[in-house]
This record gives sequence, C-alpha cells and structure tokens, in this order.
Amino acid sequence: MVNLGASSVTTIEYANLVIEHHIVTTVTPYRLAERLTRGEAVPFDTVFSYSSIEHSGLGRYGDPLSPFGDLEASAQVWCMVKPGGHFILAVPVSKDRHRCLVKWNAQRVYGFVRLQHLTANWRVLEEFETLDSGGHRIYVMQKV
Repeated sequence: MVNLGASSVTTIEYANLVIEHHIVTTVTPYRLAERLTRGEAVPFDTVFSYSSIEHSGLGRYGDPLSPFGDLEASAQVWCMVKPGGHFILAVPVSKDRHRCLVKWNAQRVYGFVRLQHLTANWRVLEEFETLDSGGHRIYVMQKV
C-alpha cells in the first residue's frame, strides 16, 4: 500500500515487528485491543489479510486456543473498519466447497458453511482465485 500512495499503513502482528518507514506503524493485536477499548483507535479505511485469519485460534503464533478464533478475528476487523470501508481477505478454500478442515495446528481450509460465518456482516463484492499453491481465494468485501 505504501507504493500506491497510502497516507498511513498499520501492520498488526503477534510478534513485535520493527519496520522503519515513516508512514508504517506496527502494533500487536493486544495493544490494538487496549486502544480500541479506551476509544483511542482510529478506524481503518481498508484492512488486508492474506493467509492470516485461518491461523487465528490455533496457537501456532502465540495466540490463545479458540475454536472460533478465525470468526472472532473477522468480527474484530469489522469493528475496526469505517462504515462503508473494505476488508480484503485471502484464505485457503477447499476444492470441495462442502468440506472444511483444520490442519492442526497450522491452518483451517474453508468450505462453504465456514466461509459464510467468516464473511458475515460483510458484502462480498468480488471473489478471485489466486495462483499460489495453497488454494487461497481472495474476497473483496465492504462493511454493511
């Protein structure tokens, strides 16, 4: 986004990252949650998540175990996006859309039912297949 002219970019990561660019800030999910509860967080115009949410709640990256961690993360993004804002989400999707699975503790692979829950309260504007080997699909969504 920096190369596209964004005025600011925030990276949210469980690890404490150091990115030395004048428009990029980094924050952990825990610090961001603190800011949100104190009313200090500024809503985002757009949130990008590529191959992240499917790991939420599986403990692989230091996050707490939660069978609904991915759904909670999507709901948290909804709370952080401005009305009418966008969420661009890429997750692995099963070739058999009726099948959903967890590759413990690496990731979830989504089927139709879980995708419906993951994208709840978002209007899906576009869906794209990626060329990566992980079977990811990209969903461009708008907050409703």
